[in-house]
Amino acid sequence: MQKFDVAILGAGPGGYSTALAVVSEGLSVALIEKEEVGGTCLNRGCVPAKAWISVAETIDHAKHMATLASKPFEYSVDFSKMLAKQKAIVGNFQKGLIASLTKKGVTIFKGAGTFASSNEIVVSGAGEPVSVKFKNAVIATGTSPARLFDLPESLVLDNTSIFNLESAPESMLIVGAGAIGCEFASLFSRLGTAVTLVELEPRILPMEDSEISKALEREFKKAKIKVLKGVGLSSLVQFENGVKAMFADGSALTAEKALVSVGRRFDTDKLGLDKASVAVNKKGAVVTDEMMRTSAPNIYATGDVAGKHMLAYTAYKEGEFVARVIAGKNVSLGEMLVPNAIFTIPEIGSVGITEENAPDGASTGTFLFRGLARSHATGEIAGFVKVIADGKTDKILGVHMIGARSTDLIHIGAVAMAQGMTAKGLGNLLFAHPTFAEGLLEAVRDVHGEALHK
Repeated sequence: MQKFDVAILGAGPGGYSTALAVVSEGLSVALIEKEEVGGTCLNRGCVPAKAWISVAETIDHAKHMATLASKPFEYSVDFSKMLAKQKAIVGNFQKGLIASLTKKGVTIFKGAGTFASSNEIVVSGAGEPVSVKFKNAVIATGTSPARLFDLPESLVLDNTSIFNLESAPESMLIVGAGAIGCEFASLFSRLGTAVTLVELEPRILPMEDSEISKALEREFKKAKIKVLKGVGLSSLVQFENGVKAMFADGSALTAEKALVSVGRRFDTDKLGLDKASVAVNKKGAVVTDEMMRTSAPNIYATGDVAGKHMLAYTAYKEGEFVARVIAGKNVSLGEMLVPNAIFTIPEIGSVGITEENAPDGASTGTFLFRGLARSHATGEIAGFVKVIADGKTDKILGVHMIGARSTDLIHIGAVAMAQGMTAKGLGNLLFAHPTFAEGLLEAVRDVHGEALHK
């Protein structure tokens, strides 16, 4: 039996961020993980996905370069080399993370942890079970993709098993046109896969501003991605060497692979939460209060398992917050202003309210990326920026953009909103020329009809 001030179940973004913050407060920490340190995001999600998508972006750059080349050149992708790049990136970051945790005094336990009581977790690994006693505990076990179809994982993929592919399929059906589905549609279309994207809602990316959704769909059409909207999937069955999808309207299609990018499960039923008096809701998410505390007063939850924002970077914030609470600090998490980044081609960034949800009298400003000198220099002219401001106070309420560098540029809008800036105030600042950031400057100036180059 080993005793710690804090035991953390799960070493993904929510878990390891909590661990690092807890040790900085001078407390002892046990970090328990049944799979890989870094969790889904580092090993089977965000990081490997972006490594793949960077290859797709390079293909687009190569096509642009081909128009300037003195002679034709080949820009096809060796899938095995793409996999090697992904594994090297993930491996290096994982080694660095483990080294940092260990150096700072975090004790890592490899194995599946289950609560034996509100003060004990039993870790079952390769050897004998280990008892970990704690004063406080943090549940950070994340979520996993829901399995909606009883078919082999080699045929019906999710956003984690897709990284088991050894080659790009000739055709792929993607079910769900949210962020994950749209990102992989962008990727595989560049790898030569015939992609069909199916969405039950009337438009793709239904949570984004409607003009952003329309703009991305136009780009998908250029990339020869077939988009089916407002279509319900009735069944998905194995067919010859692939899958066959039947839709509610009676239509059908076949594909070599299917990617299902809808639904997450909390997997909290195997954690022994009842023995620790920790309550979950009907979906299985751990119920927490404004301090991220569960129904057990000494047990907290962070990240996806708490069912709130369900993003890696919000899990970081929650983890640091919980560590301060456990350390007895007088802190408040408050309402987080969460910027959203979608790594499609072109990229999408958003923060704040959409135009559809804006209050009466709100003002908007827009600017097309094709109006920027930098866009023409790089050949990335698709997209636009939209800024929404309060009609009375002029405070910026929302920023939405689609185009090159949008996942980085959106943070300018987030900082401006966090500081309560007005459209006039941001529009009076200097932005270097020629840059993509000028698109945001022109859009925010357009709120008052003052865009210089529109």
